Amino acid sequence: MARRNMKRLNFINGSLLGRKRVVTEQIHLEETEEQGQSEVDVININMLPETETVCDREEVIRDCQELFDKFAGEAHDLMADFHERYLLWAFSDMLPPQMKALEASQPWIIYWIANSLKVMCPGSLTTDTQRRICQKLLKIAEPDGLFAGGQGQLPNLLCTYASIAALALCDNVDDCWEQIDRKAIYNWLMKLKTPDGGFRTCLEVGECDTRGIYCALAVAQMLQIMTSELCQNVKFFLIRCQTYEGGFGACPQGDEAHGGYTFCAVASLAILNEIPVMNIEQLMEWCSARQYNEEKGLSGRSNKLVDGCYSYWIGATSAILEAHGYGDCINKPQLREYILKCCQSSGRPGLRDKPGKSPDFYHTNYIALGLSITEYSFEAKKGPDALVNSSRILRTPETDLQPINPVFGLPSKDLADIIIFNKDRL
Repeated sequence: MARRNMKRLNFINGSLLGRKRVVTEQIHLEETEEQGQSEVDVININMLPETETVCDREEVIRDCQELFDKFAGEAHDLMADFHERYLLWAFSDMLPPQMKALEASQPWIIYWIANSLKVMCPGSLTTDTQRRICQKLLKIAEPDGLFAGGQGQLPNLLCTYASIAALALCDNVDDCWEQIDRKAIYNWLMKLKTPDGGFRTCLEVGECDTRGIYCALAVAQMLQIMTSELCQNVKFFLIRCQTYEGGFGACPQGDEAHGGYTFCAVASLAILNEIPVMNIEQLMEWCSARQYNEEKGLSGRSNKLVDGCYSYWIGATSAILEAHGYGDCINKPQLREYILKCCQSSGRPGLRDKPGKSPDFYHTNYIALGLSITEYSFEAKKGPDALVNSSRILRTPETDLQPINPVFGLPSKDLADIIIFNKDRL
């Protein structure tokens, strides 16, 4: 019996308690000059497990450093005209077959592309393109006025946010904003609401997390259908999502802090005008820790690789805190350098996650938004609409991006226009 127990214990220790990892010794050397002779002192020895993440990050650091060295001493420009071709192609031709995987995300694809154009190349979103966007999205909303991922699909909150955001970019062409059924959307939001302050992403089968809350509040604010009933208990749900790290997880008490969920929670509290209920100090420390000295970009979680999309998710979180008087918690010039030197390539249009990755519409949009954040300072306006003043802190003819509202992920003017329009309909 004792032998069997020992055999079982050895199996558990050797096979079940994590995979075995090679341990790497890193010896840091320091040279000192004493009386004309070079003396080498060993100042530190770190025993680091050679995990997959450690190896991947070392590769990313090397790739980024090569680009930093290549463009050292020169201002690397945003290749906006080059990226514009990539975005306009998507509105003028059939998308590749692999995009079928995003069949249920059609409003998101439209928002990513249209918003990228508005931020980087605002004049290129023509009236004809805006008209086609409106026709497509309003067709999806038939017959009940609710938005889904495509025609005949179940209405869901995330695609509703993407649809309203995309329509906000269309300058009310053909009075398209009049055709949004605000009453139907409000009644549906109230059905999605849960007693603890959350929102399901769709009826019956939808999950309930900070994404749902953000999408519900952002839609309600843009359409000016916000009520006290809609907001009841929401801040308490969000407070419970802040983790010991300082960031926010998807759900209360238990999830890991994540850049996307943190943005959703912080932006939601900004819409509710409840920013002070958070642990601000811990949040700022966590956001600051997401920026790595070597790569200069932002990661979404502890011990994860940098990813260009967090230029917005973390960058906008920082901008919201800045707008409310808490100061910067990221280094904007360094983030800008990562974006311009590591997230674009002259060999292929569009913006990418990191060196070695392919560009896509998602990353192009959120990296462009993040780059805009690096060019402006932010100050919250007084009032209930979560509007933000943007003041340019950097102007270069090579970028000159449109100012954005970090709470909504839209150009400031487009957001203000749709809010004012719907306010006049009250």
